[in-house]
Amino acid sequence: MSVLAGLDPDVAYPATPSVPDSDLHSLVRFLCYGALRGHFAGLRGCFVGQDLNVYYRPLPARRVVAPDVFVCFGVDPRRIQEAASYRLWEVGAPPAFVLEVASERTYRNDLDDKPAAYLEMGVSEYWRLDPTGGEFYTPALQGDSRAGGAWAPIAVGADDGGRLAGRSGVLGLDLYAEGRRLRFRDPRSGHWLADPDEARQALDTESAARRAAEDRAEAAEAEVAALRVRLDEQT
Repeated sequence: MSVLAGLDPDVAYPATPSVPDSDLHSLVRFLCYGALRGHFAGLRGCFVGQDLNVYYRPLPARRVVAPDVFVCFGVDPRRIQEAASYRLWEVGAPPAFVLEVASERTYRNDLDDKPAAYLEMGVSEYWRLDPTGGEFYTPALQGDSRAGGAWAPIAVGADDGGRLAGRSGVLGLDLYAEGRRLRFRDPRSGHWLADPDEARQALDTESAARRAAEDRAEAAEAEVAALRVRLDEQT
């Protein structure tokens, strides 16, 4: 048995500590990840990841990339969650969808180096977002779909509100560059995917409405009780 064969996979293919990017980059990545994770929750064989080392060549010619956000289908999510990294030859399927969020440190690699890596890996769609609106590249939302051994641009254009929008065939969702964020919409239902901030706000609103209803019910009960007391006093 070779030395490589005896290595613990989590040692041979470790998770690499992330180098902090800007607050904007981290926030956009987190919100996109949260929206997609919530949307696909419960879908059998689906895994949504963020900033996780994806190894697509094993040792000794090890190659790795860490997508900002990615979605995989036909995999065992628990197996991926329990490992330090995503090893393509173990997982059995590449990410179907990859999103890179531009930052000063990463945008050149996103444009120049990662397209070839994602082609080799077997990614179906590769999307890029510049949350600054064009400081790093234009248009600020770009998508490519695999066409044989090359990338073909996905149509991205402005909607009636001036937002850049394109459709992900593999996700079945529309992507909208809205200010400094990326939003997802289900074209079949017309519903927008809630990101973690929106989900928390909705929960807070629901909780406030419930408390208000409870307060009104308690006030009504108190009023009824007071009326009963007055009726008893009059009889």
